[in-house]
Amino acid sequence: MKYRGLPLMIRLAVVIALLVALPWAAGAGEIVQTNPGLVKAFDELKVDGSDISTQIRFLWRNDEAWYARWRMIEDARETIDCTYFIIDKDIFGQAFVGLLAKKARQGVKIRLMCDWRIAHAGYMKGMIDKLEELSGLPNVQVKLYNSCVKNLASLFTDFKKLVANNHDKIIIVDGLTCVTGGRNIGADYYAKTGEYEIVYRDSDILMRGATACKALKQAFDDEWNYLKNTTLKPDRINLNDESAKIDLAYRVMSRYMQGRGLFKTEELPNLSKKMREALEEMNKDISKFKDISSYAAFDLWRGERAKPLKIIDKHARTGPLNGITPALIKFIDAAKDEILIQNPYVVLTEAAEAALKRASARGVKIIFHSNSGGSTDSLFPQAFLMNDLDRILAEMPTARFLAAPTQNERLHSKVFVFDRQLTIVGSYNMDPLSEQINSEAVAAVLDKQFGTMVALRTWKDIEGRVVEYKVKLDERGKPIPVFGPKDHLKPEVVKKMNMMRKIGWIRPLI
Repeated sequence: MKYRGLPLMIRLAVVIALLVALPWAAGAGEIVQTNPGLVKAFDELKVDGSDISTQIRFLWRNDEAWYARWRMIEDARETIDCTYFIIDKDIFGQAFVGLLAKKARQGVKIRLMCDWRIAHAGYMKGMIDKLEELSGLPNVQVKLYNSCVKNLASLFTDFKKLVANNHDKIIIVDGLTCVTGGRNIGADYYAKTGEYEIVYRDSDILMRGATACKALKQAFDDEWNYLKNTTLKPDRINLNDESAKIDLAYRVMSRYMQGRGLFKTEELPNLSKKMREALEEMNKDISKFKDISSYAAFDLWRGERAKPLKIIDKHARTGPLNGITPALIKFIDAAKDEILIQNPYVVLTEAAEAALKRASARGVKIIFHSNSGGSTDSLFPQAFLMNDLDRILAEMPTARFLAAPTQNERLHSKVFVFDRQLTIVGSYNMDPLSEQINSEAVAAVLDKQFGTMVALRTWKDIEGRVVEYKVKLDERGKPIPVFGPKDHLKPEVVKKMNMMRKIGWIRPLI
């Protein structure tokens, strides 16, 4: 009986395999979509070129997100276009600038931009000097976005233009490979939880394809060409030469990532006293990060397939383009089953709230995964959320609000998944600042397999690591908190939030 049953088992296995494979019948690498409304909304997004198939990889782990950026730049042969809101002064930021300097000496043309106000912030002391050293190399241009000095007149005409940031996080290499998402350049975006005082949970999307790179390059160029930007130049009289320091930072990071440990001062006998002190500081800094020493085993691609992908861009207040919010509202209106929103800041604008209410009225499950006053890096958004939370949960009866309770679960990821079929990954926050003031860029992927994978990983972030805010309705239909921010936050934090949420005029800037 055992051997007679074998052919039947094989036949059954073949039938099952065919049934599993049926969703792929619509085309190579394409899953049959279950919500035609989302397909229609995606198809209506206008992009240059007809070939939107893009090889993609969801960068969920911090170490792999750092490795991917390093590998992309190391492999560059012709051009690197790069813009970040923050390039920190720590070992990650210094090594990143040092890596760009190395590529510039190899003949790669580089354009680098970061935010003017962040670069001039007190806690970033010394980074402008390092960026100036980079700008002095052949093939390199460095800009700071939206100089407050150049744009001072906006203080009296349109204050939002003065505070507008380039919030994009983009690297484009050789016009073929690119990455965007939520991560800036700094230790708190790439360390493992517990290795650093604050570690963000974040997300990026790695892409390979000319169409995606062309679209991100257009987004980059639009902000790069803004007339109020400042072009950095090396000092005519350089009293603080930082070139050796950024080169050393690159060497320290590269060696450590390869699993070869730290440099000893005796290995570099020609270092000056100042540079020996810098090396000791870098060694002390990088030795905290045990989880970034496996770069040698990292592959940029692991067999990921091409998926339908489109880039959606939004200019800062300084420009006219605003494609992200209208697209999100179309996707919300098309959703039939579930909208999963992972975002660090939830201060809903009228348009976003109205769309989500419509979705809830249709019976669509809405899951917010966001920060609380205990986990956030910005308390103002949490204060304004307190104003809205009970009403939102009452008026969206299918919604759940899951909040990271402490800084150990601090969230910075900006991901939307609609019906596990259409996925958004980028820099866009659910607040007025992103919708109306800052520049943002996101990637939209229409693929059920990818959407399901991202949704499951998002739920992995959630499980056992959140508190859930809940309300009930009293006999008059008024929402009453069952569990809210006041029930788990420190009293002094709640007191601050109560004070902040009274400053209503600042809400459009949050």
